[in-house]
Amino acid sequence: MTYALSSNLNNHFQKYLFFILFSLGMLSNVSAEKKITFEYNNLPLRKVFLELIEKHNLSIIFPENIPNSLITESCEQCSIKEAISLILSSTPLIYQKTNSQYIIVLPSEKNHFSVSGIASDEITGEPIPYANVFIPKLNLGDISNHNGIFSISNISEKSCTLVVSYIGYETNSINLTFPIDEKNFQNVSLLPTILLSREISITGSTRQFMEQTNNPGQISFSPRHISTLPNLGEVDIFRSLQFLPGIQLGLGGTSNLYIRGGPPDQNLIMLDGMPIYQTGHMFGFISGISADAIKDIQVYKGGIPAKYGGRVSSVIELSSRSGNNSSAHGAIYGNLMSQGLTLEFPIFKRGNWILNFRKSNPSTNYSKLYISIQEYITGDDKFNLLSETANNINNQNSTYDIKSSYQDMINRFSFLVSPIHRFTVTHLNGFDQILEDRDYFGFNSILGDDTINIKLNTNLTGNGYVFNWSSKWNHVYNSHFVFSKYLLKTKYSSVQSSLPYENLSSNTNTAEQNNIFIDRSIKFHHEYKGLKNRKLSSGIEQTYLDVNFQRKDEDGTTNNLSNVTQNGFLHSFFVEDNWKINTNLKIKSGLRISYYNNNHKFHNEPRFAMMYAISSTTSLEVALGKHYQFVHQITENNNTRHTQNIWLISSDIIPSISSNNYHFGLNLEKNNYHFSMSIYKRIMQNVFQLQNHVISTNNEYPSHTNLFLGSGDKQGLELILRKKTGPLTGWISYNLNQTKYNFPDLNNGDTYLADYNRTNEIKTVIIAKIWGMDLTANWVYCSGGLYTDKNDMYIESGSGYEIITINNRNKYKLPPIHHLDINISRSFKILTTKIDIGCSIYNIYDKKNISHKRYNPYTSELSATNVSMFGITPNAYIKISI
Repeated sequence: MTYALSSNLNNHFQKYLFFILFSLGMLSNVSAEKKITFEYNNLPLRKVFLELIEKHNLSIIFPENIPNSLITESCEQCSIKEAISLILSSTPLIYQKTNSQYIIVLPSEKNHFSVSGIASDEITGEPIPYANVFIPKLNLGDISNHNGIFSISNISEKSCTLVVSYIGYETNSINLTFPIDEKNFQNVSLLPTILLSREISITGSTRQFMEQTNNPGQISFSPRHISTLPNLGEVDIFRSLQFLPGIQLGLGGTSNLYIRGGPPDQNLIMLDGMPIYQTGHMFGFISGISADAIKDIQVYKGGIPAKYGGRVSSVIELSSRSGNNSSAHGAIYGNLMSQGLTLEFPIFKRGNWILNFRKSNPSTNYSKLYISIQEYITGDDKFNLLSETANNINNQNSTYDIKSSYQDMINRFSFLVSPIHRFTVTHLNGFDQILEDRDYFGFNSILGDDTINIKLNTNLTGNGYVFNWSSKWNHVYNSHFVFSKYLLKTKYSSVQSSLPYENLSSNTNTAEQNNIFIDRSIKFHHEYKGLKNRKLSSGIEQTYLDVNFQRKDEDGTTNNLSNVTQNGFLHSFFVEDNWKINTNLKIKSGLRISYYNNNHKFHNEPRFAMMYAISSTTSLEVALGKHYQFVHQITENNNTRHTQNIWLISSDIIPSISSNNYHFGLNLEKNNYHFSMSIYKRIMQNVFQLQNHVISTNNEYPSHTNLFLGSGDKQGLELILRKKTGPLTGWISYNLNQTKYNFPDLNNGDTYLADYNRTNEIKTVIIAKIWGMDLTANWVYCSGGLYTDKNDMYIESGSGYEIITINNRNKYKLPPIHHLDINISRSFKILTTKIDIGCSIYNIYDKKNISHKRYNPYTSELSATNVSMFGITPNAYIKISI
């Protein structure tokens, strides 16, 4: 009985003890979650603490000699930590929490805080790369990375304002209070700029396309509104970049980028860290990447950071869209050239997947614009030149039929593995096909038979994927791992059949040509921001290059097979120091070292950039750097289509091009206006040209006998005046450029201007909103193309009608080119569906601009005719988004 009573008491005691402990725990949680409200106006700090202790029953311990600062703060329903942090924000004091007590102390040394966060789109949740993050009070800042992540360290104030901005978005400001905000990851949402208008008046347009950066010669460009720019057939990324200063208008209206006097193959174009080598569709006329797949574009023309290498002219860094994080969305669009779709899906609220697919319209009987582009581009082909010589007197005749098509697709999958790790996978695939059918009658003196049928088939495939793993370990250190593989494959086949004629038997000749280029790259980059006013970057990279070129010819009796392979390893290391010496002076210095196995040499590439603020409105910038290039795009004059543009790598014969680049700039900001002037010079060595075929029939590389070595010099001036806000916005730019080459064994050893040189260019862009519609107009003027007089050229006998220049190369100039283009567009909503429609007119006053001279070696004597560009060309487009 006693035992039972004891047992019952023991059980009751345990329950009672459990109840007490549970109650204490609940009270503790209630205390921790307690919210307080206060408002103080110039109240001494001591009285503030005493009132908190008495009124809110808080346990606060502070020293007798506490600075009696005047506090002006207010807070409604704040936590205790938030309240104390806010009260101490204007004092040097900090607090320490021990159990339920808050101990106020004076730090032994000055505190420095850090903040990290992500910039994202408020509507879609999509990260915003390269957003500008700034603390005006301390003149500290950062640029968000490709995942929108940013961090700022060494913040000396306990209370400050963080300002985040990006092109085409409203600026967002966040008040920070340390140390509490040091532990919080800041999610900064930016709202896309909303264009508002009254119906019958012109209103201010907030469409923004570009912004100058703090890096010399760098421009941030947003493709968000490029559909409102005038276009020729497609909403085109690279053709839109040609409106920027220093980027030349594409020859004949193509999308190729000639930047500061450099040809397209001297630009490093990257998609999410992967170098891409096929950047165009339809003979280079259209960009190979859809504008709907791209979020941000960074253009480096002057001070190229040390983390970039392998090209000598510029860097174009494209960041693909990551998709909507909150809900599924889709869009379809179309124009006179192509149609496409975009699909976006969130994944468990931790990631997303986005797909963009584009396919060209039928090339026949669908669009006159498509047909006219085909005719313009194919006119210089050697077979078309032969057709032009058809003579009815000699019973010569020819027919020609062409069908071309293109398509591309970009997939991106992004996932947040943990709060500090994120990975993305991007896949790019592009395909072009060109089918040609030709018949020739009466050309036996050239083709060897009287009646010939030629069928040509060219397939071009660009396929690549890139894996990115980004880690933000803490406020001051992050790392980035990249693996990519890009394959460019060109396949060309030709079947030439002769029909029986005058008792002669028929015969068939076939030719096949395959070119495969592979780039495999691994990169591991680091960034450290722990030092005051400095950011240190370093990285190691390895690139494996593989080239395989095959040619096979059969004439029914003999077979000729050529096969050349190239392999190369490029090992690189870089280090860079971004040092803010004071509020006016910033210096960025770096070194890139590359070892290339094919020439067994180390290549040192020092980089230096300096930015100096003379005043709040005026700044100077200087940049210089050494650059090397190990991959080269070669044109074969005796082949057709895309096989004219094959890629080879440097070897013991093909040199590595080097360039010393110099840049000086002046920037002025005044109210809503921005003015910039840049002067540049580039000195190049080991520039080369090839004569005849790249590959001979004995499976050898180009030899010294058909490779000409020389030097190059590029210099120029860029001016731009931009109006950023108001009823009318836009810019006017001027570019002066001279690109000269000198080859001792060419042009009698005389220096000559590059084929693509355009000395003067003026480009204006005017942006407005009127009657609820977006209106954009641009007018461009540039010097005429260069040409060589036909009397300074001759046709080499036995060379397949190859044209050889004797001297005076590019001595003469065609008339200047100018045209006015306009675009009108409008966006509206029907329930949850957004519709964008627009109309663009190219060359509205129908100027007959001459693009270049066309030389024909198949006439009785060498002839030269003028080739005109497009006249007035309308286009329409529509996009439906849900």
